[in-house]
Amino acid sequence: MKTITIDISDQVYERVRDFFDLLPGDSIRVYDDDPDVITLNEKDEIYAIRRKIEHGDWSDFKDWEEVKNME
Repeated sequence: MKTITIDISDQVYERVRDFFDLLPGDSIRVYDDDPDVITLNEKDEIYAIRRKIEHGDWSDFKDWEEVKNME
């Protein structure tokens, strides 16, 4: 995935979010300004990746050796 950071005016924020909701769920991840809040979908993704790692599957990480060494 690629990352884009954008600032959106309050006037159009909801319309932009509604547009994002129309896109396939696995094609986009939207992170709100508050990094302390994790959505249920994000938690599910985290748990799924952790389960893979527990079974030795590091395929979600491009440079998995570096990530693996951070444990």
